[in-house]
Parts: sequence; structure tokens; C-alpha cells
Amino acid sequence: MAVSGIEPEALARAAQRFMRGEVGGHNRSFAPSCAEFAEECRFQQMSIAAERRPRIEPPKPKDDGPPVDPRKLQLLNKALQGHQPSRDQLRRMYPHLDIPDAPVTSNEVSKP
Repeated sequence: MAVSGIEPEALARAAQRFMRGEVGGHNRSFAPSCAEFAEECRFQQMSIAAERRPRIEPPKPKDDGPPVDPRKLQLLNKALQGHQPSRDQLRRMYPHLDIPDAPVTSNEVSKP
């Protein structure tokens, strides 16, 4: 009567937890009382119900920014790598931005 309406899986889980000594506050020297066993069975029943509930996936982050033309990204990448013609083209496209010249590397310095 103490466990009426409890699924067999919850009964089996509760019994296993008592046998393994995993139920907190229970003296393992004695068998559980009907009330203790019924309480653990209800707890296991709730755990089973929670496991069966469908999981909600987190929403995907929205990209609210405007799409960027891949050619602009390639141009910017070249400019960041020091390609001077790309920097010049960026200056023409965005005259309001301060785009410095590419730094001169030791390989580009002409030898006398």
C-alpha cells in the first residue's frame, strides 16, 4: 500500500539504492521502514519523470548585423597582412577612417 502507483523501475531503483547504502540518513544495520522505502520510491519516481521530459535546446544566438560581402573581408584580411594596394583600396572605400600605411618589413627594404 505504501508504494501503490509507483512504477516497477522506481521500486527497483529504490531497492538498489538501499542495498548499496546510497540513501542518506539510513542506518544500514537495519532494513528500511515502509515509510522510508516509500519516500525513496517517490523520489525515484520523480527522477524517472524528470529524465523522460524532453530537453529544451538553448536558442541560437541571432546575428543582427548586416551581412558582409566576402570580397570586403578578403580585402580587409589582405590589408591586415600588410598588402599596400588593399590598404589603398580600403582608404578609397572608407575615406572617413584613418588607415595607416603598411609597416615596412626588413624583406621589403631595398638594399643599396
